[in-house]
Amino acid sequence: MARSKNKAAAEPVVVEAAKSLQPALQRHLVIVHQPGWQALGDWYEIAQMVRRIDPTIGVMIVGADRPNPELQKQAATLPCLVFSAGPLGKFVPERGKVYHGRQIHKFEQLHRLDRAGVRVPMSTMLQSDTTLDPALWGEFVVVKPTDVRSSSQGAGIQLMRTERVRYIRPENYPEDHPGRHGPMLVQKYIDTGPRIAVYRVLTLFGEPLYVQYIESKVDRVALDSSDQRIEAAVIANQGLSQEDKQKSFVFRADIAALVRAAYRAIPEVPLQGCDVVCDARTGLPYILELNPGGNTWHFSSSFQASVRAFEGPEIEHQRRWHLDAFGTAAHVLAEKTRREAV
Repeated sequence: MARSKNKAAAEPVVVEAAKSLQPALQRHLVIVHQPGWQALGDWYEIAQMVRRIDPTIGVMIVGADRPNPELQKQAATLPCLVFSAGPLGKFVPERGKVYHGRQIHKFEQLHRLDRAGVRVPMSTMLQSDTTLDPALWGEFVVVKPTDVRSSSQGAGIQLMRTERVRYIRPENYPEDHPGRHGPMLVQKYIDTGPRIAVYRVLTLFGEPLYVQYIESKVDRVALDSSDQRIEAAVIANQGLSQEDKQKSFVFRADIAALVRAAYRAIPEVPLQGCDVVCDARTGLPYILELNPGGNTWHFSSSFQASVRAFEGPEIEHQRRWHLDAFGTAAHVLAEKTRREAV
């Protein structure tokens, strides 16, 4: 039953195992597909793996972009688990344990992670009465937007000396500044060393599917520079051009432990694109955010299509295979379905 990896949308799919010696189905796994956010073929491939791992699990793939009452009723005939990287959209499950991506305010993410004992930079919302003590916050902080539409491109992210941070009313920001569209967040600066560096860890129910290390090819602004130069400098990975980044895939046990703990702190979000930085002085990793909305399946997302084209096939191969991402996803989904389908 072949499916094109690049096909954006298709009719709902029921993935079946070979008929011979097939055990009776005991539970259903429903995978909700967001066209453009993931290739349908990715879920089909993973669904086939789930069926091989546990033939007692029936797997259905449905679209978030269209209702499907018939498949909803079929899924409800057995204990069911519903997994959706992003919002459920038009699919309305009649039964089952449901996990789906959703937007969570950055400060709420950080608050929940910190409350659970997960290492994050000290953070606060920038308000009219905010005062920052350099003795507590250090010499530098990062001021960043909470507006989701702009933060993915690095807009409005600024390194500042702590003593210079001041609240700015939304209407007083420049016309194109994200501070007009949402409050600004202040975080203690985690210095990754002479070059900007970040780990992007994609996890499914807390299990890493890949760990990508991204480092600038050029030195960041010198910290003894003038205030004007520091505040004008690119300080976030998102603000660098693709030509100015070097990428590799690695595995660090301490980072894996950190992102697993992050999932336990926010377990309702199944797919998390964790951004992690490491303090160059102590080596300790910190989570910056989880990107819980769901458009982080960058094996095939339209959002990252131009980036994948620039990176080339070798990086694409490593993303898929250095932790056997699809095989890992299949095992995680099979185990989650066995334990939690209702």
